[in-house]
Amino acid sequence: MDIHRPKPVHSWREFASEILVIVVGITIALSGEQTLEWLHWRHEVEETRAALRKEVGIDLDSLDFIIAEEPCIDRRLAEVGSALGVPGAPPLKRPLGQPQFPNMPSAAWDVARASGVVSHLPQEEASHYRSIYTELEWTKARIDEQRSDWATLSALDLGAPISPILQAELLPTLAHAKVVASKFAQNYPLVPGGDSAKTGFMGRHAAQVGVDRLRRQTPSLSSATIASRRVFCEAA
Repeated sequence: MDIHRPKPVHSWREFASEILVIVVGITIALSGEQTLEWLHWRHEVEETRAALRKEVGIDLDSLDFIIAEEPCIDRRLAEVGSALGVPGAPPLKRPLGQPQFPNMPSAAWDVARASGVVSHLPQEEASHYRSIYTELEWTKARIDEQRSDWATLSALDLGAPISPILQAELLPTLAHAKVVASKFAQNYPLVPGGDSAKTGFMGRHAAQVGVDRLRRQTPSLSSATIASRRVFCEAA
């Protein structure tokens, strides 16, 4: 078997030429590797951007749905206050029910952070998404508080007389529910006949990353959820 042996170098010029060939080869190899890595991250960024826009669009649609319930929540809390002996509120004449809170996902953002894609987004775009999801975290925490409060207040639907013990248990929950509802309404005021979520903090940042045109305007809800909301919001 023939084995190619390197030619002996007879001068510094030949030596420099050999070194140059090696350097050029290494440079080409590294450039090719960097190009492949750039193409990889470009693809990841495009996919992540599409997923984030879709997710934020869903969250804003859900937020609009929840904001529209604010007048219902205020009215029903007033009815609860009357049933528990708080002066100035109308009586509780029908089943209380509960407000409906559509899901507000954040999985795409969690994946984007865990995979490192966020660091490859343009700095301004990444900043907008951080603001959106920080606000979303606050929003979901307030929603969880409201769910918990309304689950406790649902004891009024059992039909039993309101005893001093039940009254003592539910009055602090009612007070907390009013505070949380007030915070939520202050952060997300209802815009009559308009797009409430679009004008809020999340909506303004979402517009900067091109989310607005991807929104569905109507969250995907089950018929049971829609029926429950109708019962909750109908006038006494």
